[in-house]
Amino acid sequence: MSPTLAFWDDRSPGFEVFWEWIVDQRWEGWRLEVITAGEPADLRPPSPEEAALHPWEPEAPRRPGERGFAAVEHLRAEVDPRVALIARRWDLVAVGVRGGGLLKKLGIGSTTDWLLRQPTSPLVIARRPGRVRRVLVATDGSAHAGRAIDTLTSLPWIGEVEVAVLAVDDETTGRDGTIDRDGALAGALAGAARTLSARGLRFETVARGGSATPVIVEEIESREPDLVVMGARGRGGIGRLVLGSTTAAVTAACDRSILVAHAASGT
Repeated sequence: MSPTLAFWDDRSPGFEVFWEWIVDQRWEGWRLEVITAGEPADLRPPSPEEAALHPWEPEAPRRPGERGFAAVEHLRAEVDPRVALIARRWDLVAVGVRGGGLLKKLGIGSTTDWLLRQPTSPLVIARRPGRVRRVLVATDGSAHAGRAIDTLTSLPWIGEVEVAVLAVDDETTGRDGTIDRDGALAGALAGAARTLSARGLRFETVARGGSATPVIVEEIESREPDLVVMGARGRGGIGRLVLGSTTAAVTAACDRSILVAHAASGT
């Protein structure tokens, strides 16, 4: 089965920007599912058929043009968008940005905020259109970072980009109580390098010391990547943020497009 990109479409200006980001890339062999969802205007309970994602034809359908998609389908559900967007496990869920929500400082809406808390599928949030040419991967060697890197390498345009892999030595404490300055850092870079090498990708590895968040932000400001890739980490639950503190802080501090994945995504 072809990998599938799900694009949540609410027609707001921020989502128009992200639609531009989608059509700026090539998606050979992928399916595109354009998702529209919302409670019925008359507040009546939807039927089971209406509540489930089902094909529909909007007045102004999204047409990606010659971007390589194997198929394009518009789907609708008469439910809260958050319910619709966890109804399936997609290879990648694409959302736009707009103000509001619990994470106002991130410049994202409440549905996107909720998806970051409940990452059932890898999630990419676009802040600006344009073709992806430079990617910065921030890895700590965790399963979450590994899932994010796996998602990145699955993208059909990954062979056209330059990748920098960053690991930060924040003085991780080893099992014997000593400070492991090299082992965790080297392991994180080696794991990422194996995955990227297996795809024949161009990449460099960067090891830096210091506190993770400011170092990653400095690298973003210096390199100006088109996409930042990080793993989500946390304990889940409606009331808790799934993003790890570093990922949340970097997402808030930078204005770059970000791909976030959780180790359990897509499983």
